[in-house]
Amino acid sequence: MNSQTVLSQLGKNAGTPAISDLMRLAFSRPELISLAAGFVDQNSLPVANTESAWRAIMADSQSAKAALQYGTTQGDPVLRYALAQMLADECPHLKYNPGALAEQLIITTGSQQLLYLIAEALVDPGDIVITEAPTYFVFLDLLAARGAEVIGVPIDEGGMSLGALEQCLAKLESEGRLSRVKLIYSVSEHSNPSGLSLADDRRAPLVQLAKRFSTHHKIHILDDAAYRGLAFDGKEPASLWSHDRSSEFVIHARTFSKTFSPGIKIGYGVLPEALLQVVLGLKGHHDFGSSNLMQRLILQVLETGQYNGQVERLRAIYKEKAETAVRTMVETMGDLHPKVRWTIPKGGLYVWLTVPESIKTSRNGDFFAACLDEGVFYVPGEYCFPHEVEGAMRASHQMRICYGVPSKDKIREGIRRLARVVRRFID
Repeated sequence: MNSQTVLSQLGKNAGTPAISDLMRLAFSRPELISLAAGFVDQNSLPVANTESAWRAIMADSQSAKAALQYGTTQGDPVLRYALAQMLADECPHLKYNPGALAEQLIITTGSQQLLYLIAEALVDPGDIVITEAPTYFVFLDLLAARGAEVIGVPIDEGGMSLGALEQCLAKLESEGRLSRVKLIYSVSEHSNPSGLSLADDRRAPLVQLAKRFSTHHKIHILDDAAYRGLAFDGKEPASLWSHDRSSEFVIHARTFSKTFSPGIKIGYGVLPEALLQVVLGLKGHHDFGSSNLMQRLILQVLETGQYNGQVERLRAIYKEKAETAVRTMVETMGDLHPKVRWTIPKGGLYVWLTVPESIKTSRNGDFFAACLDEGVFYVPGEYCFPHEVEGAMRASHQMRICYGVPSKDKIREGIRRLARVVRRFID
């Protein structure tokens, strides 16, 4: 008898995410300098703060038992209120009611779970999702698994081009396909992969565009603000979500993975009322609720002020690393400008590097192989583009550089190695 496993369509589409290959490469060849992994600085992890919070939770028997018990699917109500208060404090002029806002909040296992749940709730095979180009490539893999058609909109120094987005929506409307558009996705703060943020003066107009073209149904905006809080000068514009005063269109996704600790794996989101119960139902199928213990730990560091202290520390660390990366690019490749150019991050973990079109930075290309021989690697830029980009081609001559993990000395050496390969291929 010859039997075989028959997969669902989702299982067939899932494939192997690009990030898995890069992580395998990093672990199998530890001698390489990785400018690829979007991980946080190992030496920045809040060991003392976490130990202090843990001891405080465990010091009291009742507190410890509550933390070690199941929680609710939506998340700890005290933590949700604290997060709602934090969001309200970010926009004091809008006078949010933290109690009401807490009811729109959901606690998730990192923001990645929320991205998955939103796609699960909204996107069927053949539906259209519009993203920035380039964008967070792990989300592109997720959408591909769901059978979505993903259309990229080019970015410039101010993030997503709203002119190109409007043209894209108008074109889809003229083709009779606007009814298939479910979601507009933006990594609004210090974007992964470009390092750029959505300009302040584009935020309200983006929400208005989504509303204007919501003629068949609501076109939601997924505001992926995973890196919010990591501006080097501590100043950030009001969130994209805060411009949706009706609370009907924008989904706001946040995480503590980048601003506190990825191992705690806690994220949260603010959802429109029409989506909240659906997403809660789906999350119930996933896990009944995120780790109650980790939620109590996050609440403890928020209440004691340790969280804000850690964020300030991270800003200083990543500012120095970003300056090191950019300064080394200037020293090693500055004379090649504008053939070789890069973004200047004002926060977050990433630089987006562009080389001449004749240099193909693909994973299986000669340039990537030469970089491995030189002892360095990066995220190929083409991973970060959907197959269809409005008014442009998918770029295969770009790369994402992450300065999160390596020390400043390793950043300098890694970029020097990368520059040697660039020069060899230009010559």
